[in-house]
Amino acid sequence: MSFNQETIDLGNDRITNLYWVELDKSRIKFKLSTRKRLAPLRDFDVPKKNMVAGINFGSYFLSDDPVSPLVPFYNLSIKAGSVYQFPTNNRPVLWTKNGEIEVLSLRATGQLKIAENIFTWSGSGIKNESDITVFGMFDINIVKVGGDSQTPRRKVEYESQFVPCNNGEILFGVRIVNSESVIDDISEKPLNLTQFAYIFKGRNEKLGGCKLGQKIGSITIDKKNILSGDDACSASFSLGKTNKELVENLRLQLVYPKDGQPKPMLGNYLKSWSVVMETSKNIIFFINDARPQINNQEGINVFELQDILRNKFDYLWACVGDSGQSSKLMVKKGDIREIYGNMHYKNLKRQPPVWDGVRGRRIPVALLAYE
Repeated sequence: MSFNQETIDLGNDRITNLYWVELDKSRIKFKLSTRKRLAPLRDFDVPKKNMVAGINFGSYFLSDDPVSPLVPFYNLSIKAGSVYQFPTNNRPVLWTKNGEIEVLSLRATGQLKIAENIFTWSGSGIKNESDITVFGMFDINIVKVGGDSQTPRRKVEYESQFVPCNNGEILFGVRIVNSESVIDDISEKPLNLTQFAYIFKGRNEKLGGCKLGQKIGSITIDKKNILSGDDACSASFSLGKTNKELVENLRLQLVYPKDGQPKPMLGNYLKSWSVVMETSKNIIFFINDARPQINNQEGINVFELQDILRNKFDYLWACVGDSGQSSKLMVKKGDIREIYGNMHYKNLKRQPPVWDGVRGRRIPVALLAYE
């Protein structure tokens, strides 16, 4: 394992700090660690003394409103073979099993079984004819409003919490019970997404025979069977090798307004980014440290990010796990877990529950490395 840090000059007096760890694929084992209760990166898998590094991965529900969803995951999340969240749209996915890691490009479609009946499903973010459309946390719209420039509030748009139900349609509210997906509510009226892990919508004539308490299993995602021991999490998007490839990935893998464009395509969309990459010999955990309240250290855009990584690493693939204040890298030095990426704000005026100033924002998923 090799840890590195560097400050680079971006021109026009702009700088950003880079932190990364290179992990030998032949010697290091990897595991996605998923938690329903959020925790700082430093607190993941504390009992394991052979854990040497970690990075946050996967976007998640974050709001200053008193809204507490049953699961925080925005897109595909699988823990030990249990599907805690379905994918909303087509995404790159990190998959770990038995210490091995791979990246897959999966369509948000598949099959599942309710009791003994098999149905096709698709995520709400793609157009595809199927028996069931799945709605999850990604369908809730959260916007930044009011507040001062340091701490804008994240507010849930009330109407976006509800999945509508038209004439002839039926909704199933699904909860996770003892790591199993169970139908907990059946309704012909709108259901609140925050009250369930996810919601199924379909035609009454197709799904009307399903009953409360029935379990959902035999799930496939883009023809891939979900097996016991599988751990997976959607990336935000993939980097490419050219700007054209990057733009194609952003348009395919992100959700954005019909007549708009993905936010990262904006040149002034400056962020911290957490990235996982594979080279011929290593898996690399990488972050840059944006400091929005310090002049000329506001972060980098995604095109700058790709240029930096292409110049430093001959990567086979590179997945952006998350961005913003959540971007943290953990490196174990002796018995101490050092966290990098803390210096986002010079002076935080209030203490929201997702921030403690030292360990960083609480998160639901981390990619961990073990000797």
